[in-house]
Amino acid sequence: MDMPSRRLAALFVMGVVALYPPLLGAFNRPGALLGIPVLPLYLFTAWGALVLAGWLLSRGDEP
Repeated sequence: MDMPSRRLAALFVMGVVALYPPLLGAFNRPGALLGIPVLPLYLFTAWGALVLAGWLLSRGDEP
């Protein structure tokens, strides 16, 4: 298994952990941050970070 495949596999595992239901329960509470409920804020932030990391990893080391 080459290095980019390992990095993408690690990203997949991080995504599964970030969206694992018991962890989501920690963010499912009343309240808001900057007027946005905490759970949707966490979900969209985690999703955006995973998409950004996937994009960065897919670029590779090309000049």
